[in-house]
Amino acid sequence: MFKRFRWRLMTTYIVLVIFSMLVLGFCLLNSLEDYFYSNLQTRLETQAKLACRLVNAGFDWNRENMEELADKISADIKARVTIIDRGGTVLGDSERDARDMENHLDRPEVIEAKSRGVGMAVRHSTTLDTGMMYVAVPVTRNGTTAGFMRLALPLAETRQAFSRLWSVALGAIMLAVFVTAAVSLALSKRVTEPVEKLSALARRMSRGDFRGRAEVTSSDEIGELAGTLNQMAETIEDKVRQVSEEKNKLEAVLASMISGVVIINGKGRVELVNPAAEKYFSFPGSGLPYDASLKHPELSAAIKTALESGQVVEREIKMAAPKETTLQVVISPVLDHTGNLAGVVAVLHDITEIRKLEKVRSEFVANVSHELKTPVTAVKGFTETLLDGAMHDPETCREFVEIIDNEAGRLKRLIHDLLELSRIEAKQVKLKLKPENVSSLVRDTALKLQGQAENAGLTIELRLPAGPVMARLDRDMIEQVMVNLVDNAIKYTPAGGRIEIEVEEKQRDAVVWVRDTGIGIPPEDIDRVFERFYRVDKTRSRLQGGTGLGLSIVKHIVDIHGGTVGVESKPGKGSAFFFTLPKEKRQ
Repeated sequence: MFKRFRWRLMTTYIVLVIFSMLVLGFCLLNSLEDYFYSNLQTRLETQAKLACRLVNAGFDWNRENMEELADKISADIKARVTIIDRGGTVLGDSERDARDMENHLDRPEVIEAKSRGVGMAVRHSTTLDTGMMYVAVPVTRNGTTAGFMRLALPLAETRQAFSRLWSVALGAIMLAVFVTAAVSLALSKRVTEPVEKLSALARRMSRGDFRGRAEVTSSDEIGELAGTLNQMAETIEDKVRQVSEEKNKLEAVLASMISGVVIINGKGRVELVNPAAEKYFSFPGSGLPYDASLKHPELSAAIKTALESGQVVEREIKMAAPKETTLQVVISPVLDHTGNLAGVVAVLHDITEIRKLEKVRSEFVANVSHELKTPVTAVKGFTETLLDGAMHDPETCREFVEIIDNEAGRLKRLIHDLLELSRIEAKQVKLKLKPENVSSLVRDTALKLQGQAENAGLTIELRLPAGPVMARLDRDMIEQVMVNLVDNAIKYTPAGGRIEIEVEEKQRDAVVWVRDTGIGIPPEDIDRVFERFYRVDKTRSRLQGGTGLGLSIVKHIVDIHGGTVGVESKPGKGSAFFFTLPKEKRQ
């Protein structure tokens, strides 16, 4: 309960009032007690001096006269009277027999009276067994001290009166406490209620709710604090909104980036990973050390270098899983407001395709150079031979000219295929799409190549559906696809073999198969047969006049039609090439 400011304030008020009342009562009662004792002493002193005159009025200093005189004076002034001679012997006492009393010369009041003329003492009386105030004055005769007159009053009633005063004072204190408690409760509530409202507003703000405002209208310091807190809430709300908007923008940017982003704090723990980076690494969650999250030694070493040096670090790393990927990693330091290193940001660029294109381009240049070099070298060599004199031999001349013609034809076909492939890859080909019956197209193409197959000692078999299979396609280009596939089947199938062409209708696609009983394709070459200039049997392909671009052209033509192409093959048992075409949607 006392943790609350209201109760502490009220308790402080009550304790302060109790302390003040106690101090005031103590001082007041002590002053009253001193005043009362002082008046009592003065009264006893005056009465004692008057009693001295009675003693000097003719009484003899004997025990009988003094006993009688002590009783008479006591009856008049209502106080105990003791008459003592100068030797300390008690001659008369109003309360006890003087003969039974001891010598009083050593009493404090008597000693003080001898030295100062008046003596006073407050002590417990063993004779009467009660607290008494004693006042003694010397009795003088003829200028000399003949004895002492001592008056005494009991203090029991006085002390009872003071006890009653203390009781009254304590009652007043209790009443003041109750009044103070009620007043302090109301006052503390009035003081603390605005503070509690401000505290509640501050708690809401700490939870992220900045919509509330303090409803304190006073013009004092609390009112100023409320106004300041309201302004702060508005400012923080505006700043939080701006930060939230920037955060949303940043998250949107990071989520839409094709490059991976990993943020690592100064302690080496992963704080943020965008979806693109999650494709490359399996992150168990944020807050873990980067080496435990990334699990890639080369990347972890690069991050460690960047954290230790505070410099930009660039690396090119290769990932084996989930698939073979080449990443260009740029790790940049992040500084805090004091300029110290707060962490690093690793940006992962997937350059797999770039590296593949560079490799393909390099291989393409090498392959083109090689493919062009062979016929050019042959043409050059036979031309030089003819110029050296072989042209004068009709048979040799004709043979060499035919070779030159074949090589020139090969160059022409190579250049034509290169230009055709280049046009298709550059999407410079304008497709003339219209609904066509795929079965009819396949039948027509097979008829055109029937003679070539028969010359090679091969038979062509067709397997076509009973009804039409419609697809939107460019007839000339798909015929080129069919010609290339069937031509390859004829080239790589020994005499006596068979070529089977089938049209298969599926729910969404038309599938065309070209199967042969030829030499087949080794498993390690299947994934590369559609690459430019790639040949399974390079020697036989050149002898057949192939350019190595036919299957690459097939793949690109099928791709721009929205289809797929593939091959199944076993060495020595033949190959089965297929391609798909999206079917024409029925109205």
